[in-house]
Amino acid sequence: MKAAQQWWALPDQYDWLSGYLHARRFDRPVRIGMAMISGAAVLFPLNALYDPGQVHGRVFLVVSVVVAAVHLGWLVLWLARWPTRGQSIAYGLCFSASVAASTWIAGVPSIGLVGCTALALPGIYFAFFHSSRLVTVNFAVALAVAGYHSVDLIRDGQAILAASMIVLVLQLNAVVPLVFQIAVHALGIDLIQSDRDPLTGLLNRRSFEREVVRAVLDGQHSGSHLVLVMIDLDRFKALNDAKGHSTGDDALVSIGHALTAEMPASSAIGRVGGEEFLVADIVAATQIPALAERARHAITLGRHSLTASVGTAAIDTAGIDSTNIVDTLQRLTAQADVAMYQAKRAGGNRVHHYVSDAK
Repeated sequence: MKAAQQWWALPDQYDWLSGYLHARRFDRPVRIGMAMISGAAVLFPLNALYDPGQVHGRVFLVVSVVVAAVHLGWLVLWLARWPTRGQSIAYGLCFSASVAASTWIAGVPSIGLVGCTALALPGIYFAFFHSSRLVTVNFAVALAVAGYHSVDLIRDGQAILAASMIVLVLQLNAVVPLVFQIAVHALGIDLIQSDRDPLTGLLNRRSFEREVVRAVLDGQHSGSHLVLVMIDLDRFKALNDAKGHSTGDDALVSIGHALTAEMPASSAIGRVGGEEFLVADIVAATQIPALAERARHAITLGRHSLTASVGTAAIDTAGIDSTNIVDTLQRLTAQADVAMYQAKRAGGNRVHHYVSDAK
């Protein structure tokens, strides 16, 4: 019972997996793969156009064309960009419903039962990206459709075949998605634990990048600009040389605590170098200077009276290509780095915003 409750409580994994795939540049192959699956779903119902005299007659043709049209729309979406969480859930539900419809329009119970095994595909999709509740919804659809076709088979005197197919459908639609879900959840725990800076507990560069990608894809922020804040401690080497590396480590830990306490809860905060930190958030353009100043002030709250040179760079989120967020993020990081060095050359303990020379 406890294991079942833990499984039921497994969280939706769409945000962190989307961020992970984008950060690793796996998003394009995944989008192409999902588009190919939708393309296959387009082709199968279109068979009705060549044989409209099937068991269900005109209804057969109408349902087939509707299913094909829906999946054509999903094919276009997957090729165009990465879907939002809501669109992803809608895709999985449409996928499940269309497979169920396709088993019905086949008109032959044995073929319909074989077709039920294809419901494992949306089940795996839900298990990989989403929650146990959606996996259960898909399993319920598979169970209902398999039961419907089994009744017809039993009426035709094929009870043994019906029982065999039911067992196969249950195994594929229950066990396979469950294995995928457990594996992805375990992967998520390992990634979360391995993507933290061991000294400060802040995000490392890899997980920082993934968090920013997730925030951009999520689209729930009220702000209009993605801003990156690059922070480099002033005269940190002098502190290490004078008081030793243990004192330097203590200072870094206190700065990590100060940034976590002082920056907005929506901010992603990472340690990306020895004494370099990055903060990212999505805010209104007018809030960028205040966010940067807030980061600079947070450094002064740490132990040992350190200060920092702070550089910022920003971009309107409307101008971000959702298929190429990582490149945008890397460009912003480089720009914020340039601005940070300008602040350092000006004496440190100040903020400088990157301004492009392009007209």
